[in-house]
Amino acid sequence: MPNLRKLVSAVSGLLLVTILFLPQRATAQVEPLPDQPAPPDNLWHISASPYLWMAGLNGNLSIAGHEAAVHQSFGDIFSNLKFGVMGLTEVRRGQIGILTDLLFVRVGDQKAIAVPQLPFPVNVELTTNTFTLTPELAYRVYSQKYFSADVLGGLRYYHLGAHSDFDAGPLGQFTYSGADNWADAVGGARLLVRPTPKIGAFFIGDAGGGGSSPTWQIAFGAGYRVTKRTTVQLGYRRLYFNRNGGSPTSLDATQQGLVLGTTIRLR
Repeated sequence: MPNLRKLVSAVSGLLLVTILFLPQRATAQVEPLPDQPAPPDNLWHISASPYLWMAGLNGNLSIAGHEAAVHQSFGDIFSNLKFGVMGLTEVRRGQIGILTDLLFVRVGDQKAIAVPQLPFPVNVELTTNTFTLTPELAYRVYSQKYFSADVLGGLRYYHLGAHSDFDAGPLGQFTYSGADNWADAVGGARLLVRPTPKIGAFFIGDAGGGGSSPTWQIAFGAGYRVTKRTTVQLGYRRLYFNRNGGSPTSLDATQQGLVLGTTIRLR
């Protein structure tokens, strides 16, 4: 039914704007570039890295058996953003590090959709909330002045909630609320290169599955130290995940785009 597909496509486009922010180790993990490779000592090293992933999204969304292809640019997504917090922290002591990525995004929009056979449009207001928490353990397997390597392993937890209000004029009003929760086990590696005291580069890759079947990502970029405790980074990240666990909503999506980040060394 063309009219139903049009309605599903419009609503799914709004729903999927939040998916770009799902880290899935979803941060690009713009890693701090240390003054020196982490020494095998008993000192604690703590850093915080707020970031922005300017990603577009291409994929397919299925809602209650109805499928829609969605193509969203970063501008499309950003125009619907109401509130967002994205940040990564790392606590390290010797060879062991704990990375925690936390993300919360609220997206909302209101549209009037023309439906055939109806003399008036249907007003649709949609709000979605996304929360993602990614704790990971990093073990440094190699470290020297210009290069270091970590192996990574952890869990990525997702919550996606949506609330929509439909106003069909004389036909009445109705609402829909739903949520999806899932987790993936992921493992990978992180490489850090530091050719000069102020310039460094990073490469990150991981793969896994669980609630997603499967998921994988790569991220790479460079950083420049502007002060003793502050580094700015520019990178690129590509992420794929397929969420099809038998729930009413299924997602098969690829996200890619630039990452901007700042790392502040707290200790």
